[in-house]
Amino acid sequence: MVVNYQALNELTVVPDFPLPPVQTILEMLGGAKYFSTLDLEADFHQILMAKEDRWKTAFRSVMGLFEYKVMPFGLKGAPATFKQTKMPTYNPC
Repeated sequence: MVVNYQALNELTVVPDFPLPPVQTILEMLGGAKYFSTLDLEADFHQILMAKEDRWKTAFRSVMGLFEYKVMPFGLKGAPATFKQTKMPTYNPC
């Protein structure tokens, strides 16, 4: 199923949360002893929607009216929100 969030995205103010430049990331990894990778399946679905914002994700199907409890794909601010939420997890120990 695909939900068209174009109208919502036009009204959305995207938080400014850029990633560091690639060169900065490579410099941070330069002296590392270990390197690991993560494959986050359906990563946006790991972030809960605020209860007061769930109505904004509402969609109708033949089975009724539904709202997302987790962040759906297709929202304009989803990538920035994901980065802001998950980046502290990846900081060096």
